[in-house]
Amino acid sequence: MLAPSGGLHFEVREHDLLVRGERPPGAGANVTALPPEVFEAVQAALLDAGHDLNPVALPTRLAGRAALKLTQWVGLLRTPGGAVVEILPKTHERPGERTRPGSLERSRGMLLRMLAATDERFRVAPPAELQVTRMPLYEVVIRYALEGIRAAVRRGVPHAYVPVREERPGLRGRLDLPRQLRQPPHRAHRLHVEYEEFLPDRPETRLTRLAVERLSRLTRVPASARLARELLHVLDGVPLSRDVARDFGAWRLERGHGHFAPLEGLCRMVLHDLNPLVAGTEARANALLFDMNRVYEAYVAGLLRGVLPGWRVQTQVTDRALGHAAGVPAFRLRPDLLLTRPDGTLVIADTKWKRLRPDQAPTYGIRNEDAYQMLAYSAAFHPPGLGGPLWLIHPWLPGVPLRPTPIRLAGGPSLLIVPVRLEQEPEEAFPAGLGERLGE
Repeated sequence: MLAPSGGLHFEVREHDLLVRGERPPGAGANVTALPPEVFEAVQAALLDAGHDLNPVALPTRLAGRAALKLTQWVGLLRTPGGAVVEILPKTHERPGERTRPGSLERSRGMLLRMLAATDERFRVAPPAELQVTRMPLYEVVIRYALEGIRAAVRRGVPHAYVPVREERPGLRGRLDLPRQLRQPPHRAHRLHVEYEEFLPDRPETRLTRLAVERLSRLTRVPASARLARELLHVLDGVPLSRDVARDFGAWRLERGHGHFAPLEGLCRMVLHDLNPLVAGTEARANALLFDMNRVYEAYVAGLLRGVLPGWRVQTQVTDRALGHAAGVPAFRLRPDLLLTRPDGTLVIADTKWKRLRPDQAPTYGIRNEDAYQMLAYSAAFHPPGLGGPLWLIHPWLPGVPLRPTPIRLAGGPSLLIVPVRLEQEPEEAFPAGLGERLGE
């Protein structure tokens, strides 16, 4: 499949297998064959030791060939040759649904909705008529970047006083006496002067202009190319950044220029993530990837703040431990969410970007270790001997009831499986009456 940049375009899902060379006979829908040069570039990017936290992919073999097992990271990769690998979420779907019409569009739309709620780089959405869910993610990201830049530029391009030293026929500013004294006699009528001019020449604007230049060359969507040209016209008086690292280090916005603040993240995305990096004399693939565990956690936290007004929603609380040794905390705990009801009742919640199993009621495939973890949270956060409500928040799948039967754990706490319908509007994502289900 051709990519918008003229190369190959591959659409895969998280947890899929990427295999080098030809597709093995009998391989399932979760296996995608990549040409050797594309596979090697993708492998170099995904196995980069510079990635934080969990590995993006795990090396393995399939039918005697080198392969990569993707994890929970989604996004896109672009190779030096222009090939694009688009990785979309699948955990919100039942197995087998990926082959149904519209599955890719639904996954892409859900991902963009979650990113728009959790990542400031995706806050300014493209016009609805573009139908971004049907566009390759690569072009969608380009359009989000252009729309974000347009929103900032419309509110004004930051200017700064720039020192100017030049030779001119008349006096402007102050005379540069040392240079004037060295002026040859035949040029004595020309004056060396110094003055300051209020120009849009500053690190933030130079990086923005360079980002728009890059985007204009990367996109193959006519509407995006037209928008890039319009932005270049507005930024016509801004020089291109000639030292990207130095300009990023000098990014400073004064009061009144706060509307340009979101462009730092957009410029970094365009100038680093969307373009292959050059290491020495060789270009290698680069990636714009999102850890779905983190995206899902942040998205759920935002949903809860909206549907539970008056509740306090905290993420990644780290002030409790299972025990102490010589006065030092031992086995620190970090639940994803700590919810405090207006009456002071604590609800401990973990977000799990994992599929539930509709055919395995009443636990629906919840792993033993997840239940053990919630029991440990209860021991550390709830009053001794009283227990308290515990929530495991999973993506909802067809066949899973919206109000699963609560599970009573040893010691008294109640474990509630909370499905969240990610394709619904935020106010309808959780089951009705969620805030009142503490005593079940």
